[in-house]
Amino acid sequence: MRKSEQKYSGGLLHRLDPLSKLVALACIATLAMHWDELERQVILLLALAAGAKLGAGIGWGRLLRRIAWILGFGLPLFVVTALAVQLQEGGAGGGAILPISGHALEDAAAVTLRLVNLFLSSLAYIESTNPKDFVVMMSTRLKLPYRFVFGVSLAMTFLPLLAEEGRQAAAARKLRLGRKPRGIAERLAQWRGQLVTVFTGAIRRVEQTAGAMDVKGFGAYRERTFLRDVPLKAAGVWTMLASLVLTAGLWML
Repeated sequence: MRKSEQKYSGGLLHRLDPLSKLVALACIATLAMHWDELERQVILLLALAAGAKLGAGIGWGRLLRRIAWILGFGLPLFVVTALAVQLQEGGAGGGAILPISGHALEDAAAVTLRLVNLFLSSLAYIESTNPKDFVVMMSTRLKLPYRFVFGVSLAMTFLPLLAEEGRQAAAARKLRLGRKPRGIAERLAQWRGQLVTVFTGAIRRVEQTAGAMDVKGFGAYRERTFLRDVPLKAAGVWTMLASLVLTAGLWML
């Protein structure tokens, strides 16, 4: 078995087909968007973290780094939401914007955790799904246009590769510098260098992929054939049914 195939043959989620996991992902996203309570978002976060570790095989260290990374983007959302809720409460009750109430902070935390949960569930799906199987199943089972499906699979393929290139660039700069970056200026320079490296790598991969697609005549025919089939097994059917039933039950709680 090739290394690229071994990556998608590990835990429980790796054994499920892309379609059943996509239905489960849609159910998780539905619950995350429906729930407004902080407690439910926390419970969902813990369940997703356990699923990403045990089902997708993502290590705790890497998982925590990913959560910390998305929290960096969620911090402005937290601040804006807290201020907006406090402003609404202050406008309704005639109070001041500051200090921010506990209710405003709780609502802002729930919105931020919703973003983390959506990101974490998508990460587990990408880590446990072979892009080739995704293309085959979405095209043959859902009858989606293979041009559209192929574009989605490219994103699933490129994101882990670009993330790995970013890590390698950071390690190389650390070796050249001989120490960890100090101060804001050095850290900003390191981040800028990583962004340039990732952006350059993305452009290079896009050019290579476009050239290969052009040589192979991609899109010349309306229909496309596949060398292999991805069957919808009983485990996948039960996963979809369980996801739908569980989501309906939790929705009514």
